[in-house]
Amino acid sequence: MRLAAPVGPANAGFTLVEMMIAMTIGLFLLVGMASLTASHSLSSKELEKTSRQIESARYAMQVIGDDVALAGFYGTFMPKGASIAAPDPCATSVGNLGFDSTTTPVTLPAPAYGYVPGAVPPTCLTNVAPNTGIVVVRRASSVAIAVGAAVPGETYIQAAQCSSDPRAFVIDSNTASFTLHLKDCSALAPIRKYMVRTYYVSSCNVCSGPKADSTPTLKVAELIGGAISITPLSEGIQDLEADYGVDLDNDGAVDCYVGNPGVDNTTSCAAWASAPGWTAGLQNWGNVVTVRLHVLGRNTESSANWVDGRTYDMGLAGSVGPFNDPFKRHAYGAVLRIANVAGMREL
Repeated sequence: MRLAAPVGPANAGFTLVEMMIAMTIGLFLLVGMASLTASHSLSSKELEKTSRQIESARYAMQVIGDDVALAGFYGTFMPKGASIAAPDPCATSVGNLGFDSTTTPVTLPAPAYGYVPGAVPPTCLTNVAPNTGIVVVRRASSVAIAVGAAVPGETYIQAAQCSSDPRAFVIDSNTASFTLHLKDCSALAPIRKYMVRTYYVSSCNVCSGPKADSTPTLKVAELIGGAISITPLSEGIQDLEADYGVDLDNDGAVDCYVGNPGVDNTTSCAAWASAPGWTAGLQNWGNVVTVRLHVLGRNTESSANWVDGRTYDMGLAGSVGPFNDPFKRHAYGAVLRIANVAGMREL
């Protein structure tokens, strides 16, 4: 005779209380996992914003830095002791570019030139962000080409290497003007494209039309094909400032940094009272041997629960901020040596 299996706790199901406890624990776990996922997603977005800002600012520093390092480069022509001109960066005709090979010494435009915050900007620059600096770089291309390879409409410079050539250099957009020679005084010397690049901060990337924005952007105005062309370089650049290292004793080393070499800096630079002094302000731009660059990068997107109450050091131009807005920022700086000016003086 078989007895029925006893019914006891081992064979019983979950009670209602046990099920409610299990569901509550499960809900807590789900809430925790959802919170962790949301936090991770938010952190990833903030990291992405910051990474883009760092990349944009570093790119801006590199682009300007590479150009400043070559400021005043004219191939084999070494213009030590030249008189300095400061032509309009918006000039497009050859006669207004600041060169004169007939003077003694020859006259050349300042290799690096700047506009301090608040100065009237060049007329060809559009949507210039207020109270930001402007840096102008002038030089020849590092690539030399034959006269026959010149592109119509572009401006080129040719340096003489033959001692019997009548001039030290020629700058023109007409290839018939390039008659200077190599050392053999027979073959024509190569030519190099002449470059004028003006770096500035615009208050917008796309400034008109249905896609217009208010994202501060580093832009460059460049002499191309006999006209000024403006190109956006890096979004999220809110400020650009430069301190200029001036060599006052002709040894290639910086004697002091000033915000504007073209004015009297006696109070901030002990050596300023001696030659050349502020009375030769334009010539002092030719004594700039380094540029201390300051860039303020800003996220292109806002951050929740963030208010920027910080201030940022922009060199001799002073501090900026607090902005009290939801955008994160970071200041970057670098010292850039103008090799074609400093190097010749060291020799």
